[in-house]
Amino acid sequence: MSSTDSSSAELSPSPPASPEASFHGPPSIDRLVAHFVLAKRSLTSTFHVWRANELVTNSRSLIEEIAALNAKNSYARHGVDEQIETLHGIREGVAEAGDAAEEEFGTTLATLDEAHDRLEKTLAKLRKTVVDATLQRRLDDNAKASSDLSIAPEDDSNEDQSPGHPSSKTLYDFIDEIRHTSVLESLRGLIDSYHEARATLGQSLTALDKSLHNISETLQEGTATSSSGDPTTKRTIYDSVTPPSVTQLFRGMEDHASEMATLLQSLVSHYDLCVTALKHTEGGGEAARLAIQQAELRSPPDEEESLYRQKAAEDMDERERIEMLKVLEDDAGQVEDVSSELKDHAEGMEMLYEQLTQRATAARTAHKALRNVLDQFHSIKKSLPTYTLASRTFHLNWTSIRLAINSQTEDIAALNASFENFMEGYAALLREVERRKVAEAQMEKVANRAQRELDKLYEADRLAREEFLLEVGDDLPGDIWPGARGRGRRWRIRAEET
Repeated sequence: MSSTDSSSAELSPSPPASPEASFHGPPSIDRLVAHFVLAKRSLTSTFHVWRANELVTNSRSLIEEIAALNAKNSYARHGVDEQIETLHGIREGVAEAGDAAEEEFGTTLATLDEAHDRLEKTLAKLRKTVVDATLQRRLDDNAKASSDLSIAPEDDSNEDQSPGHPSSKTLYDFIDEIRHTSVLESLRGLIDSYHEARATLGQSLTALDKSLHNISETLQEGTATSSSGDPTTKRTIYDSVTPPSVTQLFRGMEDHASEMATLLQSLVSHYDLCVTALKHTEGGGEAARLAIQQAELRSPPDEEESLYRQKAAEDMDERERIEMLKVLEDDAGQVEDVSSELKDHAEGMEMLYEQLTQRATAARTAHKALRNVLDQFHSIKKSLPTYTLASRTFHLNWTSIRLAINSQTEDIAALNASFENFMEGYAALLREVERRKVAEAQMEKVANRAQRELDKLYEADRLAREEFLLEVGDDLPGDIWPGARGRGRRWRIRAEET
């Protein structure tokens, strides 16, 4: 019969029957019933085919959803990437303002430190330069003279500052220290103002960085799934196998479903062959009914009516019956293998469907993440004016602070120049003191020599006057020259303070 040939052809791809299942003559009715029960049990694989049909139907809906979500996600991600790039540009602009100011601040401080170091060196020289003892004695004499003009309480601490113990003042005691101190305090205030402005700008950058970090984390959560769609598995550079596409997954499911339909058709054909064999065997219907009841299996109504009520079977001669039984014996050994293969296909479909479901889950997760990112963009949009204003305010503050620091640096340089001029003036003063000492010594020498000459002239004049009075003094009346008896004018040279 044609049915026997088709059944054999459909089951032939499976492994050959075991030796026990080889044909050794017509099988007994018990063996036919056993084949029938096995064939009947194999038809429970119909569930896998129904499930396969359900999976294929559901997969079409998933594919449509995945396609729609991927299109939306791709479009949204392109816009998100552009917005993120813009935000990074704004962030770099704000940071660049701070970095540029930081560099300028370092250069300004370097110039300030250089000027301050020169000033400190000059001040150190002033502290080490003790005022000349001669000048200090004059200072002490002037101070003593001033103190003598007023009544002051006695102070034993001034004993060492007597003319015999001149004070040890340095040039530093004669400078305006308050001016130096005020400049330093002003500089400290300016530097503190810069750090406060920098900290304020840093807070704005920190807030913007946090927003960008949150966006990045949200996107990573949305794209953390591997290309296989498993949300818990992240692909690495070592994953060499390219995961299948959605189309490949669906094609694989269709292939499995097609194979399952073919295998189920083989099992159904084998079952029909068993029914035919029992119908052409005396007592086969009743024996099959009892066996099915014992195995607690259900039979299709049509088959039960045909088999149990012994409806007339098609005519078949003995040769055809033996050939049919031979095919039945050959196919019976492959039923379990075919059922197992059908189950494997069903499991394969479940795995592919799971991957497809994971793809859909990944697409939904990515779509949700992108929507969250868009919400975050709206929040950042409200804060952007604050960031740009912070950058502009910092720039204005830094410009003002830099001008003030440069001005104070110039003041320090002017102080240093003034103190250096003071030291140079003091050195000139020492030279002037020495010159004056020499000049006074020369004038004193000339004055002493002239005084000696004047004294000699005065003495000669005195002797001449006395001699004159001895000669003619008694002969001249006193009123003829009142100055005749005078002692004469004596000249003296004395120093005069001008």
